[in-house]
Amino acid sequence: MEFLFVFLSLFWAESLGAQTLIRFHFEFDEVGKVPSAWASRDPQNMARVYSVQEEGGNKFLHADARAIGIQIGIEKKWELKSFPILSWRWRPWVFPEGTDERKKSGNDNVLSVYVVFGGWPIPQGIKYVWSDTLPAGSVLDSPHSSRTKIVVLRSGRALRGEWLAEERDVLADYRKLFGDSHAAPVASGILLLTDSDSTQTRSAGDYDDISVLSPGSN
Repeated sequence: MEFLFVFLSLFWAESLGAQTLIRFHFEFDEVGKVPSAWASRDPQNMARVYSVQEEGGNKFLHADARAIGIQIGIEKKWELKSFPILSWRWRPWVFPEGTDERKKSGNDNVLSVYVVFGGWPIPQGIKYVWSDTLPAGSVLDSPHSSRTKIVVLRSGRALRGEWLAEERDVLADYRKLFGDSHAAPVASGILLLTDSDSTQTRSAGDYDDISVLSPGSN
């Protein structure tokens, strides 16, 4: 299932001179619990999927979805013209079976990160995914709404169990995907979704170090 939402919660921010870094991490959260600053439209079931875990002294968000689809989100507005870069790390474990993001019946992902623009009732979104079947580089409309654009960053199971770092120029992606070369949108939040409700299978993976950066930030 796919439903865009945002809730107000800024986790952690650091300013480095002219370069500003907004960073969402899980170091201050209790292991085994839902991260305190994140929210869901289904708070009663959020803990069925998401929990903070620790490995080698580092805390991260673990997601394990068994025939369920629940987004977890954090709201923070920022201007993409000033802060166009989004970076994060993710690690896949269990891939949902029978997926095909082109169809509602197969639109599940082991890992997905959204940037949301606007708000209720009809937000826009870019959904960066790790697909099991579609090739990396694929770009398509969500089968649920053309206002959500899906970008396949990784594909397949060869790197299962490995942390990988990603970085995207969200402003460039927005202008390309929504067809406005002069747009300077304001992002309104970030969503994460590990889901398996469409295929009624299981999906599991990890997220960490989600950062919004100005050009040239480290």
